[in-house]
Amino acid sequence: MSTISEIESAIERLPAPQVAQLAAWLDGFRRRGASDSGEHGDLDSLIGTWREDAGFDAAVRAFEQVDEAMWK
Repeated sequence: MSTISEIESAIERLPAPQVAQLAAWLDGFRRRGASDSGEHGDLDSLIGTWREDAGFDAAVRAFEQVDEAMWK
């Protein structure tokens, strides 16, 4: 398949569960494409996904200490 019309024709012959699977894949593909192009994509999908990271927090504190020491 190499043309849009060929792809559309093939999609029309898919069973409903595979159409849903394809739709989910296309949605993910669009989101990745938006992120790769420098856009923010769908930030709403990130709501509730923040996780504390003790290692990251420790690295930030260490950086802050070094930064403070350099300016004294």
